[in-house]
Amino acid sequence: MKYINFLTVFLAIFLCLFAFLYIVPSVPAQGEEQQVQQLIKRLQDQAQAKSVRIAALENMKKLGPKALSALPALTEILKDPDDDLRKGSAEAIGMIGVEARAAVPVLAEALQDKNAGVRSNAAFALGKIGPDAKPAIPALDRLLKDPSAPVRSNAAFALGRFGNDARNSVGGLVDLLSDQNDSVRKDAADALGRIGPDAKAAVPKLIVLLKDKSVSVRRSSAEALGKMGEGARSAIPALNESLKDQEFVVRTYALQSLENIGIERDMAVKIYIELLKDKSEHIRSYVAEALGKVGPDAKSAIPALIDSLKDPDWTVRASAAKVLGKMGSDAKASIPVLIGLLSDKDTIVRANSATALGEMGEAGKVAIPELTRLTEDQAQVVRLSATQSISKLSK
Repeated sequence: MKYINFLTVFLAIFLCLFAFLYIVPSVPAQGEEQQVQQLIKRLQDQAQAKSVRIAALENMKKLGPKALSALPALTEILKDPDDDLRKGSAEAIGMIGVEARAAVPVLAEALQDKNAGVRSNAAFALGKIGPDAKPAIPALDRLLKDPSAPVRSNAAFALGRFGNDARNSVGGLVDLLSDQNDSVRKDAADALGRIGPDAKAAVPKLIVLLKDKSVSVRRSSAEALGKMGEGARSAIPALNESLKDQEFVVRTYALQSLENIGIERDMAVKIYIELLKDKSEHIRSYVAEALGKVGPDAKSAIPALIDSLKDPDWTVRASAAKVLGKMGSDAKASIPVLIGLLSDKDTIVRANSATALGEMGEAGKVAIPELTRLTEDQAQVVRLSATQSISKLSK
């Protein structure tokens, strides 16, 4: 039976919040729109000093989507003879994001600009616009061989934003996994992950990059492998090894990817038991919760979960208590430690411990005196948990 991925749920919540805050177009207030119009005038006034026009572009970048009304002026500046103005204009368009789709044809032309900075920023902008910029895929694909590392990096970034529509670019992106530049390797790995299962040809090189000297490359490679699903099963041993990586973020994505690829329950339990000793409290707490979702097959983790009841981090103690409660009388060996946690300084730990004791059946009756004391706890959630458990144990 394949193990179901639970860490993704937490990441999905985060990404949804990110999308709401940064992707949903915002409508500028009247004062902000007046500011945009003033910036447009400064930008278009060729009599102004270059520094003034550059400053106008910088302020437009900060406004992001609120500078949408400046898009016609910005696309016009993309044809300006000054390299810095073209470069700044391309970046400002990118900061507007998806609503800048009308600029795609001009940005696609800018991918052939003689200035590397302009090419790089134009690629970045097309990526920020997203799926509406798909007509630029062939031109972006050619930039994967650009002599400039920032151009190659942003071309990979942009192609990744088109997801599976960029599947014909997999070959060029796989080549970039061997690039000498850290950012290029990272962006190529990210793009291949976004393309998904159709990029499984990248699996061998991504496995190698799990040992890369760059933390960001290792993280992106671990994440990308998980997005390839069944096609990345050959990466399971290497991802398992990455669970020992010194960096928390790499271990986190390695764990997520193992779950995404699909591992057997017994293997998942063994991994989780080992990770209950991880140096990150976030991982320890997560795997404790995950063990509770495995079900009866997680009984072998009971001794390790009892040890976790003594963890210095309250979230780990709370999670371990909650999971042991789900295991019921099979986890009766935890009763003495759970009784001790009824005096824990943390409210959630006390509440979860009280609830867990109520699931221990006949063996849990020994906890009734201490649970009775908790019916006068200052926290309502603790009092309620204690009362409910007393009721269960008294039947």
